[in-house]
Amino acid sequence: MDSAAKVTPETLAREYASTVLAICLVHARSLHDAEDITQEVFLKAMRSIDSLRDPARARPWLTMIARRACLDHYRSRPASAPLPEDLPARVRASDPRTERLHAAILALPEEYREVVALYYLDGRRSREVAEALDISEALVRQRLVRARLMLHERMSRDEK
Repeated sequence: MDSAAKVTPETLAREYASTVLAICLVHARSLHDAEDITQEVFLKAMRSIDSLRDPARARPWLTMIARRACLDHYRSRPASAPLPEDLPARVRASDPRTERLHAAILALPEEYREVVALYYLDGRRSREVAEALDISEALVRQRLVRARLMLHERMSRDEK
């Protein structure tokens, strides 16, 4: 985003919706929760858009709001009651490897899940991930290498 451009809620949503959703997917317990939290993030951003002084910092600003919204979302909810026994089974993905990979990604420490989600799921480049998370590009690359190693180890172990 051009630093001279006026930031509007529409431009934020158009340019950063996939980034915010990727961050929420990393932290949320379900796709539905991630989508709900993403909406909350953009509502909060619209209410406080005047606090964004530098439009070039929109992505890190939204990322921070998304992280906090994920924490707040689960903090404010009461513990849910157990599901009834007679519910139908969850529909499985067509490829069991996809489920294993998803489980392996969810098992990664948070800082690795975030870079994996933004880099692979959201299709961002290292530089863009670094900007979104407000960390160095070298740290992004380091976390990606470590995350891939952890994923490889877990996936190899699960195949045995």
